[in-house]
Amino acid sequence: MRFNRWFITFVVVFLALVFVMEYQMPRRFTWNPSFSHIDKQPFGCYVFDSVLSASLSDGYEVTKNTLYQLRGEHRRMGVLVVAEYLYNMSETDVDNLLAMAAEGSKILLVSGGMPSCLSDTLHFDTDGYYHELTLREYAVRGLTLDTVTWVADAVYDRKEYYLYPQLSSFEILLDTDSVKGRILAKNTSHQHEEENDSVSYSTAVAIPVGKGEVILAMTPLAFTNYGILEGNIHDYVFRLLTQMKGLPMVRTEAYTPATAQAEQSPLRYFLSQPPLRWAVILSFLTILVFMIFTAKRRQRVIPVVEEPKNRSLEFVKLIGTLYYQKGDYRDLVMKQYAYLTETIRRVLQVDLNDRGNDLRSFAVISAQTGVEEKEIAALVDTLRRLSDDEERTVDAKTMRMLVGRMRQIRETIND
Repeated sequence: MRFNRWFITFVVVFLALVFVMEYQMPRRFTWNPSFSHIDKQPFGCYVFDSVLSASLSDGYEVTKNTLYQLRGEHRRMGVLVVAEYLYNMSETDVDNLLAMAAEGSKILLVSGGMPSCLSDTLHFDTDGYYHELTLREYAVRGLTLDTVTWVADAVYDRKEYYLYPQLSSFEILLDTDSVKGRILAKNTSHQHEEENDSVSYSTAVAIPVGKGEVILAMTPLAFTNYGILEGNIHDYVFRLLTQMKGLPMVRTEAYTPATAQAEQSPLRYFLSQPPLRWAVILSFLTILVFMIFTAKRRQRVIPVVEEPKNRSLEFVKLIGTLYYQKGDYRDLVMKQYAYLTETIRRVLQVDLNDRGNDLRSFAVISAQTGVEEKEIAALVDTLRRLSDDEERTVDAKTMRMLVGRMRQIRETIND
């Protein structure tokens, strides 16, 4: 008993000393780009979003909606997409991006890598430079900064900005013979032997599309907490944002997967605060110590547990039998329709519940499945009438026909 008392006292004193030492140590920054609106680290966007919310008179908000969902709002806006790389954007995203620009919106893409389908459409390419030194090592050595020059336009005069190479290591190669774009900024520190009149190396360009513009910038780390607080980088950032002046601005995080993964943890707030983080760690350590000592005192025979059988198929058959015996064929059709609607929305990003957009929706589904638009329109119209009229009944033959056609479309999409 006396030994246990001394042991507990030692553990408590040791943990108290560790906590005091950790609390007195300087805070360490994490230099990993997340572009999250809740991340207060240098390459998060907590301060960035706060400053823009207070500075932009036309309005500013952060959302997780995709470009397809933003286009569905049917209004002109300025859309800001900031990510380390945007290779994960699909052709559907690019199509909606170009459609929004053609309708009068302005899209600002800030990334070190652009989707190939967008570069093929707008006739540009990207290039990058590799740096062996980290941003911290570069700053400690006091090495020369890159010079990013803002090209004079109708609003701003020519001006030079000094950025670390890690913030300006990507460039756009714009084919001026194929597209009429405005060059906004250049990295004059980089020289290209092959440069000619028809190819321009830039860090930011604006390409007109219909009534709007697509603005491309290759300095994603400048659009972070660090960029908005360091030197005169914020002036360069606001010059780019001014290109969308007069429009309400929306920054979407739909294309930053790391952000979505970080926010899924229920302990994210506790882990973001050092005192609460240590409370969680100490709690786990206490539970671990308790488990170790309890296991030594209470050793029990571990029973042999048989591996549970997979009865999923039996369960499905049982549910199907119950529905069939009940004779509620309409409910079966409605559940299959809900499943089909969700599959189309997830795979093709087409919302069948948006009846005002049926022409485009049927065309996308027809192109994917090979089924004629008239057949798809007739099937969806029948299902909608059945959904709207709760009193209508369905016989077994009609149920099998409708379910079979929906299954055919769904299997073709999944293939």
